[in-house]
Amino acid sequence: MVDFHWKLEEAEEEALTLLVKKGIPREIFDSTSYDDIYNLAQEKNTEWGFPDGYLTSLLDDIYDKYDLDAASRWKTWDGVEHVLNQLQEHKTALISNIGRKGLLKFFAKNDLQDKFGKIVSRNDMQLLKPHGEGLLRIIEWARVEKENAIHIGDSLSDLFAARNAGIKICIVLGGQHAPEVLLKENPDLVLNKIEELPSALKSINLI
Repeated sequence: MVDFHWKLEEAEEEALTLLVKKGIPREIFDSTSYDDIYNLAQEKNTEWGFPDGYLTSLLDDIYDKYDLDAASRWKTWDGVEHVLNQLQEHKTALISNIGRKGLLKFFAKNDLQDKFGKIVSRNDMQLLKPHGEGLLRIIEWARVEKENAIHIGDSLSDLFAARNAGIKICIVLGGQHAPEVLLKENPDLVLNKIEELPSALKSINLI
């Protein structure tokens, strides 16, 4: 929905540095992506001897800083509002690994909040995408069968979250990951721009 402006490498390094200071060996992280760091800290928090939610609360403070920095530069894709207006008869939700503070800053600049029936932020999930938890929560809210649901995203995290939740994935090219990386995973739909979404959904009988 927006151009990608997150300073990922800086955020990931700051998060890992904090965890190392807390006595957690850096090599325990097979992946140093910001979502995998967060999810492992969530899953292992009490096993590592910390109060429930302690490590992720520290990570939230770091990620909020980078969310707000990115939100100051975000620009919505051309045609987003028009597409959302076309989908108003259908149940639409927003799921993001961005926290509430960053999303509120985004919505303050772009009056789109009312276009979604439900919003799930990082602060509303135990485990972030690529885990499927947030999408499953949305499906439960929407009261639809999985075959009638689709996740629209632009990253591998979006793609794997949809696969983990057992629903279709539509990828809009031009986001965090290069097209060849995304296409290798055979998404159900591929768009060059968001304006193509309504007709693409019609082609697979979802609207």
